Amino acid sequence: MRPWVSACPTNAAIPAVDSRRQILAQEAGRRIVALVRDDVRMSSILTREAFENAVRVNGAIGGSTNAVIHLIAIARRLGLDLSLGRLGPARTRCTHHCRPDAGPGRFLMEDFYYAAACAP
Repeated sequence: MRPWVSACPTNAAIPAVDSRRQILAQEAGRRIVALVRDDVRMSSILTREAFENAVRVNGAIGGSTNAVIHLIAIARRLGLDLSLGRLGPARTRCTHHCRPDAGPGRFLMEDFYYAAACAP
């Protein structure tokens, strides 16, 4: 499962104090260089399906409602017709697996990460 449409896998899940953040930052730099070298355009990665998947994952991890607003804004900049109405089915087809803080889920986000639920 790749949670976000334009980030390295596990980026949203690694706890802030985990030393693997530095490793992920280095990997992100290598990946960006490779994408530029291979002439890969963001528009080929940021598809409607990728945005719908991001909304599902955001719901599953108890993510911020602001994330959906930002995803819609990014999609519109790319010329994709994405709205709250169109995202409704994607949002409702997910199971709530964890909570980032005091939400209704059973596990904390760091439990989700350490259990490898967000592994690439």
